[in-house]
Amino acid sequence: MLIILIIQFLRQKFQGWQRIMYSEYDILIVDDSRFIIVLLKEIIKSKGFTCKAVENTSEAIEELNNHIPKLLFLDVNLPDSNGYEFCKMLKSKDKFRKVLIYYFTGVSEAEVAIKALETRADGYLKKPFDLSDFNDILEHIEQSSAA
Repeated sequence: MLIILIIQFLRQKFQGWQRIMYSEYDILIVDDSRFIIVLLKEIIKSKGFTCKAVENTSEAIEELNNHIPKLLFLDVNLPDSNGYEFCKMLKSKDKFRKVLIYYFTGVSEAEVAIKALETRADGYLKKPFDLSDFNDILEHIEQSSAA
């Protein structure tokens, strides 16, 4: 009986450690460009936020099952999925409705603006981007967290 209790205790502790390992970040980046990932990570970290990056929507789904971030930077053109459809799917689920989703894309402003409205994204950044745009978005995270 004591051995069973010890095993149960250790399992609970290990699961807790696993959750901590996967949940200590504010922002999830979903982009297939390693250059963009490195650049975004540096910008985000310099602003005092934590982040994690994945290269496709399959990895993003796996990650989102472990942790729900405050913000998701989402590339529109990904190797395994369309970013617009992925955003639409996330925003249709109660679990993810409060996650801020910003597209990060090189497509035309006219297209991304319409798609952002249609898919209920919270905004978008055009490539190449202005670093000052990040201040507004990260400020939006702080306001959303305080609410």
